[in-house]
Amino acid sequence: MGSSYGQDILRYRFQYYDEEDGRIEVESHYLDYKHSWGKTSASLRLAIDTLSGETPVGIHARGDDSDWIFQEIDDERRVAVATIEHEIDDYTLTFEYAHSKEDDYRSNAVTAKMSREFNQKNTTLTGGVSFAFDEVLATDFTSNFENEDKDSLDFSLGISQIVTPNTLFDFTLGYGRSKGYLSDPYRRISQFRTVVVDGPFGPIPVTDTFDFPENRPNEQHRFVAKASVRQYFEEVNGALKFSYRFFTNSDSVEGHTVELKWIQQVNDRLSVTPYLRYYQQSEADFYYPVLTDTGVDGTGLIDGSGANYSSDYRLSKMEALTYGVRVAWEPRSDLTLDLQLERYEMNGLDSQTPSSFFPTANVVSVGAQWSF
Repeated sequence: MGSSYGQDILRYRFQYYDEEDGRIEVESHYLDYKHSWGKTSASLRLAIDTLSGETPVGIHARGDDSDWIFQEIDDERRVAVATIEHEIDDYTLTFEYAHSKEDDYRSNAVTAKMSREFNQKNTTLTGGVSFAFDEVLATDFTSNFENEDKDSLDFSLGISQIVTPNTLFDFTLGYGRSKGYLSDPYRRISQFRTVVVDGPFGPIPVTDTFDFPENRPNEQHRFVAKASVRQYFEEVNGALKFSYRFFTNSDSVEGHTVELKWIQQVNDRLSVTPYLRYYQQSEADFYYPVLTDTGVDGTGLIDGSGANYSSDYRLSKMEALTYGVRVAWEPRSDLTLDLQLERYEMNGLDSQTPSSFFPTANVVSVGAQWSF
């Protein structure tokens, strides 16, 4: 942020996410306003996400493990984020508060960051801490019969280094811990087994398909490391950005993300940015498409105690490919318009999870920024 006085920036973005085959679609509206005076700025973001469609809930029809059940969902999320940033000599201090609300979830989070410039502003160190205190709300359709708490604490430390006038290097480390109700209240899991129930004339064995709410551990630790390099090529007036992100958590999920971007400045007012991102992860140690023949019996518990299990396909061994292009145009010096088209493809890498679980989506977003 510079030291200009009375500078205002207003941004609006609309995004439409559409999964094929009648799956999930999301319409998102974002409105940002930022006001700067001296070495201080304040900004406010308002967002509304409207979600509808169908998604697998992790269970199959009774007696038929090839007939998976998809559930219709309809929800709306409202988000507000307030940020204050202030420069003191070589330091920049940032404080942020975020609140979001939907029918079954409420979140409040605070974040504090501090960065300092060294080496004639060629090196910047940034450290941050955030705390989220969330609540999973009970509804007629969730497995929790009362509101459940979920708390998260995250730390980050990063360095940004100008290596040459045309080369920028960034590296970030992060650690986080979540504790409380960490399950998805809509996810269930099926098991075909025999149980003994009390009958009018004594115990009776019953063989059938039984469904249980998922029961994830009530504590999770996670670690993230990300490195990126941006190289500007003067001869073509373009820049190449490469990044790699490593992620792992205490649930045995290990993820790798590689991203390539080419930022081509066509002229002073037009830029085109094609990009490609690939992600691959291992499965969680408590992931099962079904509990039948696993040696693990469903219990109906949701507090993390006892056996842990989840049929959420997002915890399976899988990969995802994202590719797209962003075009930005400045019709005048105080106005920027942009259009982004994106394709998202997710695929399973195990032999057990049904391929119908993994979505393919198209994403379109348009935005405008006005400085005044």
